Amino acid sequence: MQFFTKFSLRNPVAIVLLVILVAVGGMYAATQFKQEQQPEIAFPGIMVSAQYPGAAPNEVMNQVTLPLEKVLKNVEGVKNVTSQSANGISMLQLEFSFNDDMKKKQEVVKQAIGDVQLPQNAQKPEVRYFSTTNQPIMYTSIAARDGTTQEQLNEIVKTKLIPKLQAIEGVTNVEATGLKDDGVYIRLDAPKMAAKGITYEQVISTLQANNLSLPLGEATLNDNRLPVFVQGDLTTLDQLKSWALTPAGDVKLSDIAQVEQGKPLDIISLTNGGPSVTLNIVKSSSANTVEVANKVTQAYADAEKDGQVQTLVMYNRATDVKESVNSLAREGALGALFASILILFFLRNIRATLIAIVSIPLSMLIAMICLKTFTDVTLNIMTLGGLAVATGRVVDDSIVVIENIVRRMRGEKIGKELIQSATAEVGRAITSSTLTTVAVFAPLGLLQGMIGGYFKPFALTVGFALVSSLLVALTVVPLMAWALMKNAKLKEAKPSAMSRGYKRVLRWSLGHKAIVIIVAVLLFAGSLVPIFAGKVGVVLLPQSDYKYMFANLTMPKGTAIDAVKKEADRLDAIIRQNKDVENTNVTVGGGMTGGGVTNGAEWFIGLRSEADLDRFTEEIGPLVKVPEGSDFSLIKDDMSGGGTVAITVTGSSAADIRTATEQITETVRGIKGIDHISNNLQDGTKGIAIEVRQKDAAKVGLSAMQAGMILRPFLAETNAGRIGDGTKASDLYLSLNGTSIASIEDIGNLKLHTPMGTDVLVKDIADVKMTQLPSTLQFKNGSEFATVSAQITDKEASKVNASLEKALKELKLPAGIEYKMGGSDEEIGQMMSDMLMAMLVAIGMVYIVMVIAFREGRAPLAVLFSLPFALIGGLAGTLAAGEPVSVSSMIGFLMLIGIVVTNAIVLIERVQQQIEHGLTIREALIEAGGTRLRPILMTAIATICALMPLAMGLGGGSIISSGLAVVVIGGLTSSTLLTLVVVPVMYELLYYRKSRKQRKAIAGATAASEAAA
Repeated sequence: MQFFTKFSLRNPVAIVLLVILVAVGGMYAATQFKQEQQPEIAFPGIMVSAQYPGAAPNEVMNQVTLPLEKVLKNVEGVKNVTSQSANGISMLQLEFSFNDDMKKKQEVVKQAIGDVQLPQNAQKPEVRYFSTTNQPIMYTSIAARDGTTQEQLNEIVKTKLIPKLQAIEGVTNVEATGLKDDGVYIRLDAPKMAAKGITYEQVISTLQANNLSLPLGEATLNDNRLPVFVQGDLTTLDQLKSWALTPAGDVKLSDIAQVEQGKPLDIISLTNGGPSVTLNIVKSSSANTVEVANKVTQAYADAEKDGQVQTLVMYNRATDVKESVNSLAREGALGALFASILILFFLRNIRATLIAIVSIPLSMLIAMICLKTFTDVTLNIMTLGGLAVATGRVVDDSIVVIENIVRRMRGEKIGKELIQSATAEVGRAITSSTLTTVAVFAPLGLLQGMIGGYFKPFALTVGFALVSSLLVALTVVPLMAWALMKNAKLKEAKPSAMSRGYKRVLRWSLGHKAIVIIVAVLLFAGSLVPIFAGKVGVVLLPQSDYKYMFANLTMPKGTAIDAVKKEADRLDAIIRQNKDVENTNVTVGGGMTGGGVTNGAEWFIGLRSEADLDRFTEEIGPLVKVPEGSDFSLIKDDMSGGGTVAITVTGSSAADIRTATEQITETVRGIKGIDHISNNLQDGTKGIAIEVRQKDAAKVGLSAMQAGMILRPFLAETNAGRIGDGTKASDLYLSLNGTSIASIEDIGNLKLHTPMGTDVLVKDIADVKMTQLPSTLQFKNGSEFATVSAQITDKEASKVNASLEKALKELKLPAGIEYKMGGSDEEIGQMMSDMLMAMLVAIGMVYIVMVIAFREGRAPLAVLFSLPFALIGGLAGTLAAGEPVSVSSMIGFLMLIGIVVTNAIVLIERVQQQIEHGLTIREALIEAGGTRLRPILMTAIATICALMPLAMGLGGGSIISSGLAVVVIGGLTSSTLLTLVVVPVMYELLYYRKSRKQRKAIAGATAASEAAA
């Protein structure tokens, strides 16, 4: 390490130029990062969904799910295939490894299902994967201004605004809900058809035979080759209504059908109580959130210029990104300021303080250059959080170097040799301590799943910043010390009262090792009591600071959309009365992204920046009363403040699974802190079964399949072509008017035209009756299972999960039934095991680095004894702050492993040096303690001061939150105080024989000298 210092002092101009280049390059690199809210993490699964309108769950499973599953289970890398078959929809979830590229797997899955034969009326399967960057970045709505009709709004959004948004570079999808269908619908009236003697086949065949444009070839006229075609296209609604269905022309289409353009909305969008169109903007993973959002905002501003529409951006992720950058930058600056004041207080020299704190901006700029050059990370809350957290630590090496230089200057001749010698004296210590801290973050790269993906950018940022700080401390700090302090006149140092007091305490402790160790062990054991007493809650992620919420209303299956809208309007009015609500957007009959359930509604609730999400939930909850059989829930856009319950039930028979599922559901219902309990076997819908009598059907030349094919057009819309004038065209749909079927008897009286040319009624060949259908059929790798799901409303999900596990163990379930806890319980368990493994690996790596640095094993072992005492303060800080343990807290404990040993290394390195210079072990411990007390306290307090703004919540709510800060502050406080006493005691114990022999020799020599005197 001396090479860097020598080079710096010999080549000051080169170092100055390098610093200027780093400053310019770092600032330029900072402007080139993509700005995101979170790191890009693709969840290891592919969702395949296919709609089969009008099909019952059993029909969906046999005709759609099973054919798809047969192909998908053979896709390379698939671990499990889970399927759900419900009314009209099939969903299959493919589980992969976190190491797989989900974008590539998406294409593989699309190719695999390309040749699967599905029923004619089944829609093309949709293949999606989920990541943190393919969710909407903007939730917006478009409403009509006064004087603009809904039809005009529909036309503007569909033909002007959406194409303009889709043309923006980086926008991959514009999710639209609330757009009116502009198709032309022919709704046949069965009684009128029967009275006129018209059949369905006659209508469809007449339309398809005449509504076409048929090319015939070419003809040469006046030396010009011209195309020749038969023109039979329908161009207007009036033309369609007057279309003759019989050769005599006495029956027109309008005589037996209602013909109109558009139909009532299946999904209704309401913004602040008024009709609107919801547009959610999804960007590509490679696009810059802020840039895309700015372009979308400009497109909306342009759309408003004609005065016909009014746009409303309910949520813009770019705003959160900008706020994250500003708040974490502010937090880092405040931390740097606090650390600077602390250094000035200890050194009492402005020049020395400036030299020490120069490492903060330089280290950050070098880290930015390295991140941009060697990684593909974005500027997100994790990289910014890494920089903020590193602020206190990057100054530590410079503090140790400048403090040692200043100490030596007070008693020796000032020169380059002194500066080089003083830097070299602590060079090994700061190198060891920095490398051990960097080694701590290496295991974060080994973590699998979401946690590993989230914290990889954090680990890279902190690692680059710390290595940069070491480089600055060995080069720039010595050069600045020579340039700014070579003419300084420093008073000769005198031992401070604090140093003298510490030496007395240390001498007493070394003479009473048993008492020191017993007290330390008792303190450590006492810190574990809150954990075993259940006083410390555990959640996966800390609470975020997003100022919006989602809400769901689910009504009994089969509820008409008008009834759902009426209830949604009532609840929306209640929600909008709350003082914290700025905007609400309700999607009735589906989800905000076009999915969801037809018997429910979803809310996006935009809140004021000052709003408290927990308080809002507590205020709204008691006011919302829904009808019996309905459910209303408020949902945060994170996993904080509770979590989910997901219990999977498997067994050998469907009957046993149902029995066990009901038992478990009732048990979950009895646990305090859990709400919105349901299972997939509940609330099965009713259906109408048409059971064909084979003998009667055969008499008229029909089979069950033929009867079904003839019946389907009466109960489902059939595409009969297109209608348009060449500039604009609409799809043409044919269906039976819904008002014609009001009962089972109406279905039985439907007339079918048989292959034998005769007409029969449905009831003549089949029995029509009401039947009960299952809600959802679920299979995993071919085996049926059931799911009990619920929402945890208590902030401390771990306590609720513990109560639930205890209650479930007491259940007497049918033989062969097994259940597995999933949801937040599984996620928290995985997080805890991963983080504990990461900590064990980190301790091992720290020990290896120290063994290499110290060139022996016992001294590093003494250093490791400082680690347990970090837990004391870390848990105390968590309890004092009222924070549950989260992944943020666990990262704090992981950081402590690296930060805490830094102080011990600085102390033990001085001890080793003094022993080499001839001091005894005890003398070396006391001398090193007095000499290194000030830099140890300075580095520890500087780190604490730098984290204070984050602990106080000045950096905004994010994953790098106050949970991490209070753990590091508390742990560093307790470990520093105990390290100064316990580590010297343990060091002397590890060298007990040698130390005792030295003390006996000194005592003998003292006794001999006294006797001689």
